[in-house]
Amino acid sequence: MTFTLIAVDREHGLLGAATASRSLAVGNAVIAVDPAVGAVASQAWTNRRLRYQMLEAMADGASAQEAVDRLPGWDAEPGLRQVAALDLQGGIAAATGEKTSGWAGHGVAGDHAVLGNLLVGRKVLDAMSRAFAAGLGIDGIDPRSSLGFAARLLAALDAGDRAGGDSRGRQSAAVVATCVTDEREHPPMLEVDLRSDDHEEPVGELVRLLRLQVERR
Repeated sequence: MTFTLIAVDREHGLLGAATASRSLAVGNAVIAVDPAVGAVASQAWTNRRLRYQMLEAMADGASAQEAVDRLPGWDAEPGLRQVAALDLQGGIAAATGEKTSGWAGHGVAGDHAVLGNLLVGRKVLDAMSRAFAAGLGIDGIDPRSSLGFAARLLAALDAGDRAGGDSRGRQSAAVVATCVTDEREHPPMLEVDLRSDDHEEPVGELVRLLRLQVERR
């Protein structure tokens, strides 16, 4: 019961994801980024393990589409899942199971994917995609940096929220962003990893936290 964006800025070597939901601590369950591999999301009737499985598949050479296509082999109830994957070779893919709670759907563009379920309608995803494509950010934050990329992700998340977001309301949100690297680390080193786990305005709270991180750098 969530709306999510995973994205890449290939020109500046940036990678990230953002998500929001009327569920507690959505950032703990939905998104994952590996700076040397890509970004993934697993939501709806969330199987958290799918994030690890998709990232490991891509680390072993699978494309984003191939990782998403392997869902039925990893999960006994793929119709309940909604997933997305982005690899660093230019691949982006997403899938929405036929049993996910409506309105549910996804969209894929050249540098990002949007997906959501239990939304007020497709307009949520359309608003997110348009805002991200427009390169909206936060004044005073360099858009070429990980912090600036996080601001761009949050602008897209805010656009989805303003378009109606989760049909049940608001509770939590999260954003992660980092520079692409050549070698894997565990845990991955993320330059931005912010969560608002239980808040009346979780996206706005993330904007406040990001500004605070900028000020303290």
